[in-house]
Amino acid sequence: MATVRTFSASILSHIKAEHAETCFKPVFVNGHWRSPRFSLRRQAELRKACTLNGVDPVSIGMPPPAPQKIMQKKPPKGHKQQRQYADKQAIIEKNMEEMPEKIRKWKETLAKEKLKAKPVLPF
Repeated sequence: MATVRTFSASILSHIKAEHAETCFKPVFVNGHWRSPRFSLRRQAELRKACTLNGVDPVSIGMPPPAPQKIMQKKPPKGHKQQRQYADKQAIIEKNMEEMPEKIRKWKETLAKEKLKAKPVLPF
């Protein structure tokens, strides 16, 4: 449900008068920037008051509204663990396929070490 907007008398008086372009944009004078007469917040209020009162904002000297920029949609970054999960699973799968061969080699080396530790003499 929309609420009824009420504007101050000063805003409504500014709607009736025509303003120069310098009232809405900063101006470079004598090596210094002068701020506009109407801040961006007040410009927004003026624009809203104009539309509610049926006045074209460009007719009182306001610049036309800037076109809306298109937002770039990026996938969410996520946590590092979530981003690397697929790669980690692929590595695990590859290692599990090689596991029987690794176990066989490990058992062979274990048997060789056991033979080396065995004394040569029978007593």
